[in-house]
Amino acid sequence: MSHLTDHAHVHPDQLSAVAITSGGVRLIHVAGVAECPSELWRVEFVPAGSAGVGTSPERLRLGIRSTPPRRRGRVRRARVAFEAIIEDPRTREIEVHLECQPAVVVPVLEAVPGFGAGARASRPDAHRRLAPISTLVRAMADAATRTLQTARAAVAGAGPVAATA
Repeated sequence: MSHLTDHAHVHPDQLSAVAITSGGVRLIHVAGVAECPSELWRVEFVPAGSAGVGTSPERLRLGIRSTPPRRRGRVRRARVAFEAIIEDPRTREIEVHLECQPAVVVPVLEAVPGFGAGARASRPDAHRRLAPISTLVRAMADAATRTLQTARAAVAGAGPVAATA
């Protein structure tokens, strides 16, 4: 008999935070993946309360809340993605308090300032059709996720290097 969890298990290495600044507004896209008993579970970021004494003002505290489905269905493990978009001009780290796990600190990666400029300049009608900020944030988050995955794969694949003479 296999053991099924009754809560969402968040993979700390699947948490990411990417900041994009546009028009003087800095948005942070925080995303993660949780392993849940079924795909009907809801996982979300929630405020985790005020920081303790001596905590840096550049660190934002978030908690994760998982909610089981109201109706019963098939129980089969599923990976559930969740995200939040936060407007904050100074946060450099996100402290995520997980359910049934120790807290993790996720660094906020700054998006490359000219990321969208090249794409807009390549279209002749770019000045007439501007993308909404949510589209830009999602594009930046996708680019950051691909970069993180590439970096993780490079580190995982990097074994001891033998010197050749």
